[in-house]
Amino acid sequence: MKKSFMFFLVALFFFGLAFAEPNFDGSLKIGTDQNPTTLDPALYQDLASSQVMRNVYETLVAYNADVTEVLPLIAKSWDVNDELTEWTFYLNEDVYFQKGDFQDGRNVTAEDVKYSFEREIEISPMVRIYMIDTVEVVDTYTVKINLQYPYAAFLTVLTDIGAAIVPKEEAEGWGDEFTLHPVGTGPYVMKKWVKDDHMDFERYEDYWGEKPYIKDLTYKFIPDKSVLSVALLSGEVDITSDVLDQDVPKLQSNANVNPVVVGGCNSYSVYMNSTTGPTTDPLVREAIFKGVDMNQVSKVLFPNGTGVTAYGPIPPGSWAYNPDIQDFYTFYDPEGAKELLKQAGYEDGLKLHIYTPEDPNRRKMAIVMQSMLKKIGIDLEVTSLEWGSFVSITANAEADMYTIGWTWYPDPEFFMFYMFHSSQEGTYGNGGGYANPEVDKFIGLGEASADQDKRTEYYRTAEAIAMEDMVYLPGYHKQVVMGVNNKVKGFTVSPDMTIRVFAPGTNVYVED
Repeated sequence: MKKSFMFFLVALFFFGLAFAEPNFDGSLKIGTDQNPTTLDPALYQDLASSQVMRNVYETLVAYNADVTEVLPLIAKSWDVNDELTEWTFYLNEDVYFQKGDFQDGRNVTAEDVKYSFEREIEISPMVRIYMIDTVEVVDTYTVKINLQYPYAAFLTVLTDIGAAIVPKEEAEGWGDEFTLHPVGTGPYVMKKWVKDDHMDFERYEDYWGEKPYIKDLTYKFIPDKSVLSVALLSGEVDITSDVLDQDVPKLQSNANVNPVVVGGCNSYSVYMNSTTGPTTDPLVREAIFKGVDMNQVSKVLFPNGTGVTAYGPIPPGSWAYNPDIQDFYTFYDPEGAKELLKQAGYEDGLKLHIYTPEDPNRRKMAIVMQSMLKKIGIDLEVTSLEWGSFVSITANAEADMYTIGWTWYPDPEFFMFYMFHSSQEGTYGNGGGYANPEVDKFIGLGEASADQDKRTEYYRTAEAIAMEDMVYLPGYHKQVVMGVNNKVKGFTVSPDMTIRVFAPGTNVYVED
């Protein structure tokens, strides 16, 4: 009996270990190839900035890690009228800002929502909440948002970190330096930002919500994605943001890490300038389409199958993806391309310049295109720039062509509007300066309908028109592949490439 009892105690002990609560002293290091450009949510234009800001700031609502459901966050519930123009949000009454230099960690109210949204509309280069007309404070914890027109994707817009709630005292107290002294309602505070190297965050112990398991969080900025994989394999980082196709076998053969793969909601393509230069000529644009074999490009880039050829801007991860999109695509025809250049007056050749960021896939795509286009008489110069310089040049329509990577939510609005609506001229999304009233019209119809089947029809029509104009040469869709150390638990790879350490339904921890 004594032996049986002792065995029972030992078994109970190990059972308890197996189901022990994760500890709250973990450290996590994330490796990413892009440097943030700002920590002010109203000013960001890039995924890298959005990634790190989600630790400091929060929004009224948020996506779960699978990007399939919008969940409450600062707002506990909401109502919307039948016309999709009046949205009323009821705030959690126990949400508090982090303590800062200009306020002591006060309670968040409807006034803060009004201030944050009006500030974003005033200073944001992308104005992500452009559809808002007015924001009304109903009472301390109730805010009513009136839209300029019906907008079905409004909840999705509010999950974007650009719609984060910020304290007026800190934003105005710091002024232009608010980006270096971020204060929000989030679970972490920034402790150090060494530009182009790393950023350190520490858990905010007075956070209003569930306590995060991770205490210390570091982002390492490593521009070379191959070096990122080496850093994961060596233990220098615990998660890598975007594993190269060529590195997948290396990770698969290592017992300590795992390349986690999910279907992506992204498009990587080439945008042509519609406002100045040779690509304003439709004949030149069509010649470029016919002069590039994107099927061959994707085979060169993704021999291990982590990417597929794109034929349009709406990705397979979107519910509006058109399986017949190839019907609108202009395929490879080098002889036809030469004839088009001749008709355009470039029988003796043409010089163009394409810009890429320091993304090896996009740079490689441009180099393969360079070789292909040379065969039809186009001399394509390729320039790769660090992210800030790249965005500055492309957003201002200073490039003949540029490689655009667009990763966002499953709603087609976030691909069609931001890359093709005329109001987005002057941003990275529509750096080609594209404008077509018919495209604008169908995007608007998609925004105004609550019927998903009708919205699908409208966005597909807008996509078909844009493809006919041939300003946007689709490249590839990537699967999202992140490298994860096996000691990291509770982490879900998201289709939108956002690394969610702590979010509704997610609380990552590191196993001892």
